[in-house]
Order: sequence, then C-alpha cells, then structure tokens
Amino acid sequence: MTEKIGFIGTGSMGSAIASRLVSDYDLYVNDRNRSSTDGLVGMGATFAPAVEIAGQCRFVFLCLPAPVHVMGLLFGDDGIADAFEPGTVVIDITTGTPTSDAEIVAGLAERGVKFLDSPIGGGVRRAADGTSTLMVGGDAAVFDSALRILNTVTPNVFRVGPSGAGHAMKLVNNLLNSCNRFAALECIRLGQAAGMDQDTIVEVLNSSTGRNYTTEYTFPTLLSGETYKKQGFTLELMVKDVHLANELADAYEHATPIGHLVEELTQQAINRFGPDADQSQLMAEWYPQR
Repeated sequence: MTEKIGFIGTGSMGSAIASRLVSDYDLYVNDRNRSSTDGLVGMGATFAPAVEIAGQCRFVFLCLPAPVHVMGLLFGDDGIADAFEPGTVVIDITTGTPTSDAEIVAGLAERGVKFLDSPIGGGVRRAADGTSTLMVGGDAAVFDSALRILNTVTPNVFRVGPSGAGHAMKLVNNLLNSCNRFAALECIRLGQAAGMDQDTIVEVLNSSTGRNYTTEYTFPTLLSGETYKKQGFTLELMVKDVHLANELADAYEHATPIGHLVEELTQQAINRFGPDADQSQLMAEWYPQR
C-alpha cells in the first residue's frame, strides 16, 4: 500500500513542492483556497479537510505564509494538533523563526508529535524541477526517518542543526538574496547610466566576481527583452522575510545595517507598486529616489 502523506498550504510554492510527492505517495492536500489544490488533484492527489489529514497521515507538510499561520493551524480555535497520532512528523516548509519553532516543538511534544523545520531555497521554478534546497532543523533521528521523503522533493537536503536551525538558515539565505538583488539593481543601472547595454553588463558581471543569482538568473531570464516575466514571489513576502531576518539578528544583538536598509528599500517598492507586485516588477521598473 502506498504511504499516505499530507500537505497543507498549496500556494505557488506549496504546489510546486507537493507536485514532487504526488507520483510516489498517496498525497492528501488542503488549502483555505480550495481551487489552489485543483492542479494537484488533477495529478492524482486527494483533497481532504486539514483535521482529517492530521489524523490519517504520519508525515504532514505545512507550507503557509508565516509562523502565525502555522501556530493558528496547529493550536488555534480549530487547531489540528490534537488530531495527530503520536509519532507523526510535522515538516514545516514555511519561512519561520527559531522562536516560533520552540513554541511549536513544545506544543507538539505534549502530544507525542515530532517536528522538523524544513524551509526551501531556490524559488518556485527549482522546487517544481526538484533542484531546490531543503535546510532542515530538528532531532537527527527524526530527520533520518523523514529523509527518504525529503529526498523525493530534492536531493539537496541538509540537516543544519537542531530545531530552529533550518528556519534560521533560510532567513540568512533570504536576507543575502534580497541584499544581492538591490545591489545588482543599483550596479546594473549604474552601468546603463554610463552608456552600456543591460545585457552586456549582465554578461560581463557573470564572467567576473560580481555575479550572483540575480545576475545569473533574474536579469537574463526574466528581465531581458521588452517585457519582464514574473518570478512568482511578491514584494509582501520579500519584506516579510527580510524583516524576520532582521528580527533574528536583533535577538542575537547582531547588527545588520545592510539588511535594515534593504527592508526600507523593499517597503519603498511596496509603497510604489503594492504588496502583491512581483519581485520582477521591482527589478524592471524601480529606481531609487535621489
């Protein structure tokens, strides 16, 4: 019999991750926006209420917008935590925080339920392709029990430490990615102001030491030509991740002046384009005020 796996939260990222599981497992899916599960159901997944997923599946993925949504789903008025069978492993893909993880681990432990914080890096495209990176925090034995399932999502799976370490690593990664994004935007626009063509600037950067994900993928793939293509990640989510990273730094009394500047610049972009604007719109149209 094929093993039952649960997946709650099937937005753009969640659907991409879950699509890696639907062929190998008996996948049960749920989202408050039921229509977002239609593609997965069409691939063979089964839609089910979240509480039924909790009771039937021994491994349950969560991919929600923020830690507050995870807390609400698990322990809110209609929370599903009491429906889990002892020994169930909850795998949280959400971009969360070590602080929230500590509360979740404690609450689930009272019910005999295990927890892995397992955020993903690489974006929606790489999640769907199976080339993303999972950064996992949690007990080594629990990690080992889930590794075969995590490897179905991607072969790039790293246990980076105890509970909370995975989410901390994701915040470090996303903060650096956002810093690189603004730095690349600023420098490429400087090259254009000096009279060079955007594609030429990007090609040279990618052959030199200034290259990063934004120059290697975003500009040549999404921002080359007359119109930009969406990256699939909103400015609202971007500023949320940067803010959480800065909060993490503050908790450790670690200064992140560049990170705080990037948070400010991202908020300026939201004020101009709106929270639902794609990151690509920022890169294609936004110029900082002088």
